[in-house]
Amino acid sequence: MTEFAHVPDGRWLAAVALAAMAIVGTSHAFARGPRGAAVRVAGATLRLLALAILGVCLLEPRRVEKVLHPHRVRLALLLDTSRSMATADVRGGRLAVARDWANAHLLRGLPAGVEVVPLAFGDRVSPATNLAALGATGSATAIAGALSSVLAAPGEDPLTGVVLLSDGIETAGQSPESIARQFKRRGIPVHTVGVGTTNETRDVVLEQVVVKRAVANEAPTRVALRLRSPGFGGSNVVVQIRRGREVQAAKAIRLNGTTQAADIEFVPRGKGFQVFEVAVAPQPGEWLDANNRRQFGIEVVDPTLRGLYMEGTPQQAESPMPEWKYLKDALQSDRNIKVKVLYRQFGNNGRLLNTADTDPATGERVYPVEHPTEGFPKTLEQLLEYDVVIHSDIRRDSFDAGQLDNMAKLVEQHGGGFVMIGGNSAFGRGGYHQTVLDRIIPIAMEGASDNVASPVRLQVPPNAWTHPLVAIGVDAADTRRIWTERFPTLYGYNRVERAKPGATVLGTGDDDVVLLAVQEVGHGRTMAFTSDTTRSWGRDFETLWGEPIRRDQALDESNCDSRHYRSFWVNAVRWLAAGKAGRTNQPVVLELSEGHAQPGDPLTANVRVRDTAQHDVATAEVSLFLSGGGVTNQPVGTARYDAASRSYRAHLVVPPAGTHVVAARAALHGSPLGEDRELLVSEFVDREMSDLRARPDVMAGIARASGGESFSAASDPGDALRRVLAGVPPPTEEFRRTPLWDKPAWLLAVLGLLSLEWSLRRWRGLA
Repeated sequence: MTEFAHVPDGRWLAAVALAAMAIVGTSHAFARGPRGAAVRVAGATLRLLALAILGVCLLEPRRVEKVLHPHRVRLALLLDTSRSMATADVRGGRLAVARDWANAHLLRGLPAGVEVVPLAFGDRVSPATNLAALGATGSATAIAGALSSVLAAPGEDPLTGVVLLSDGIETAGQSPESIARQFKRRGIPVHTVGVGTTNETRDVVLEQVVVKRAVANEAPTRVALRLRSPGFGGSNVVVQIRRGREVQAAKAIRLNGTTQAADIEFVPRGKGFQVFEVAVAPQPGEWLDANNRRQFGIEVVDPTLRGLYMEGTPQQAESPMPEWKYLKDALQSDRNIKVKVLYRQFGNNGRLLNTADTDPATGERVYPVEHPTEGFPKTLEQLLEYDVVIHSDIRRDSFDAGQLDNMAKLVEQHGGGFVMIGGNSAFGRGGYHQTVLDRIIPIAMEGASDNVASPVRLQVPPNAWTHPLVAIGVDAADTRRIWTERFPTLYGYNRVERAKPGATVLGTGDDDVVLLAVQEVGHGRTMAFTSDTTRSWGRDFETLWGEPIRRDQALDESNCDSRHYRSFWVNAVRWLAAGKAGRTNQPVVLELSEGHAQPGDPLTANVRVRDTAQHDVATAEVSLFLSGGGVTNQPVGTARYDAASRSYRAHLVVPPAGTHVVAARAALHGSPLGEDRELLVSEFVDREMSDLRARPDVMAGIARASGGESFSAASDPGDALRRVLAGVPPPTEEFRRTPLWDKPAWLLAVLGLLSLEWSLRRWRGLA
């Protein structure tokens, strides 16, 4: 077959040919010399033939020869020789079954034109000239790595396919399917042969431990577990929580032989970051005992709630102790509540009030609200040291605008609690309806003349009996008795317009006036008690709400245990403080990509930093420190801000084997913002032998991703394998092109024609 390298449009060829004929014909027709048409036509014809030959050469003619190159089937046989292939869950062991399958179906009686290249792999690929001599000694199953090596191997005769024999346990951390897709792009299918069963070996595995990262000191703490126990169904085991050698808790669990959930409670003691271990005793005949334990770390925090109590009622002559001491002692009857008391120094007339400034029982000093250093906190940071603010009849001018604003922020932004108690300097009478506190108080206040000095009985609405502030009895009946039979008369209150939308009314008086209401505001909670807790409106409330100490005597202040008064206020403060006291690690939160890892593995630390308003801080200095393994607070890196995740990120390397604590500390312009810690357990884990279940799904996924077939060594492959072996690829076509225009004959022909034309012209005397 002949073709031209340059084939211009036919119209151009015709135009050039006509132009050449016209020029040559004209030149011969008008040549000087004897007349004679035959000579002139012959000369023109010779010149046109020479031009035609030149034109053909310019089109570069060449001869095309089609050559076929037949292919043969060339398969790479990849045989897994990792240690997991020594598992004897099939007769003779997995490696023996794989070897027998290869010999029976691939290496013996191969059809003509089929070549198999045997290779062995564990953590690396090597030639396998003698399959019988191979042992299951590979330290890892690097399926993806083995496929990559085969794909990158040079060779004059390319592979037409790969046969992979393995149990599918990839332990090198790569994705075999991603490599298989590269095979498909090259047209090389990977045919997989799965070996082994999905049956688990007899083993007890503690797979997961879930616990709160921060818990209160001496608070019962629940630890959720997930166990797997193949082969031990019906067995009873004891789960222990240990700190060092000391057993913190133990619980008997009956295993079900599969995956199950369980839980165990313990009581952490002390404060700070503590490391514990959950462990199940090794069982006779189990495969591994290293996976029977798991460590976890928790931050044991101070559970103390801190209240700031401001009392405006001065010392009363008939009172055996300071007015503020009744509520202080009621709250501190709970050992996890601490109260700082501030008193009102001046009355509404500007005169000094007769107020005790020392606790007669403890000698503790009590300071005025306006005290420059010990009074009400000047800054938000100082106020955040408290969980609840109790405002009882304090003049508005005792606070500046910033302090009032901070009380609102304590509730709205930081989850704190606020309660206002009635009196002549509270609610609308105190002018608080014109302050920012109106935003958080759960009732709509009236104006300056809202005080009502008349007896009133508090009644609990039907829908309020189960609220934590009301449900203070041992049961529902006892709660009703406490509020209906034992609650004393109140002798006045601040009249309010109504409860705000979203508020819950817990107590009303005559004409449904609101006496007690609560509300969730922002992140925190607030409460309004429109009567008083002290002598005047609340003289019986603080002294007679309880049970008689001596049943045979009348109930009075000296013969009342005030148990209900105490329970109510303890419940109230705990409910109000729940939003703030329940928070942990507010400014800084550290998250490690892995809590358990192997030495030398890469590790990512993500740190979230927020300011007091819970806004992300993007300009902090975040440093990471490591403790454990003989070092304390060793700097290990600096985290950089990542805008996409709104967190600081650092890349670390897992330290040598041991139990370590990673700490993240954040500072802004040199001022510390906070710190968080997380446990890091570094230990060598035998991934190859920790879970010996075969992975037929992995093998099928490799075949599917590469366009190959999936087989099982436990069954006869039948016609499917014969199709693989007979699948000879079509021959490759090669077209060989030989140039024709550069042959000497073309030049000689042109020269001969031109010479002949010239000789004719000379002979006939044409010019």
